[in-house]
This record gives sequence, C-alpha cells and structure tokens, in this order.
Amino acid sequence: MTTWTSKPLAALGIIVMLGACEGMDAGKGLLANLTPPEDAALPAVPLTQALMMRGNVTLVPPNGYCIDPESLTQSFAMMARCDALGAATGGIGAPVGVLTVSLARNAKDTTLPSAAEVASAAGLGTPEDIRPADGSIVFKTSGATPGPDLAPKHWRSVAQIDRYTMGAALFGPEGRRAVSLEGAGVLEQLIKRTTDKTAEG
Repeated sequence: MTTWTSKPLAALGIIVMLGACEGMDAGKGLLANLTPPEDAALPAVPLTQALMMRGNVTLVPPNGYCIDPESLTQSFAMMARCDALGAATGGIGAPVGVLTVSLARNAKDTTLPSAAEVASAAGLGTPEDIRPADGSIVFKTSGATPGPDLAPKHWRSVAQIDRYTMGAALFGPEGRRAVSLEGAGVLEQLIKRTTDKTAEG
C-alpha cells in the first residue's frame, strides 16, 4: 500500500492547502473584516452548505457557522459565525472564530498523515490533544495566524471524505471558546456533517 510518507508531493500539496488561510487580508484584524461596513452594498447571502470538487463533496458547516460565498472555490472555503457574515440569524451560541477548509483529490491508496507529519510539514508546533477517529484526526497546535486578533494556538484536522482529503483549521481569539476544547468539537462536527451529506449524494 502506498503510504503518506512515500508521496512527498501529495503531502506537500495537502499541507500547503491547510495553510491557505494565511494569505487572507488581515488589515484591520480578520474578525473585524468579517463585518461589512454599514454603507456597503448588500453582501452575498452566507451559505449553509456548498458543493465543492465539481459537486463530489458537499461541505456542511458546524452549528452556527456559515460559508462566506466570496471565499468559495472548488477546493477552498472560509467560514465564520453566520451573524458575523451578515446573516440575520444562525450564529447565536457558536464560538467566535474563523474556520477554513481545503480539499484535494487523493492519490490511489493514499493514507491520512499523522498529526506529527502534518505539523512537521507545515512548520507548526508539536501537536497536542490528538483526537483520532475513523478516517480523521483532530489536534491542537500552534503557528502563524491569519490575523493579529487570533491566537497562535488553534485546532487543525485532516479527514477522508469519499475520494478526497479535507484539511481544516479553526482559529479564535486568545482565551475564547474556539481555542478551548470546544474547538475540537466544532471540527469534529464539520467532518461528520460533510461526510454524511457527501455520502448521501
């Protein structure tokens, strides 16, 4: 069987996509950028699910989160609380945070990397509180953030979604719920909802 470590180019591709959120503009602080100015034109409606990878994956956010339609591509999406993205309802009770997801098609027989392999390839801190499950891994780590108002400690995950690998990262303000143990549950819910909906076809 082909292993993750024997496919360095595939590994590098997944790790790069995991860090894709770091290229977003953080001019006034990423969380502040999620709230449109009062005089702005009406924003695109936040999405509660989205078809990705040519319709082969249905991305479903965790409770209270919506997809920013302006960020959406076939392989990348950014999510935040629905109210932070301009939705009239839907964000109450969810932790404040920024969630990014990237997808890549698997090479044949590719297995998921370990948390240590992901952290090493992406230049992240030593993984903590590793939470393996069937077809996924969630762990806490540290590294560069996509905005100055977000804590270096954050949660990451890698999951097998049908024929695709989904990488996700959840960032939140220092000391807030998104970077607590609750953040792991947010990623686990994202994985389960996306896996289940994708399997439905």
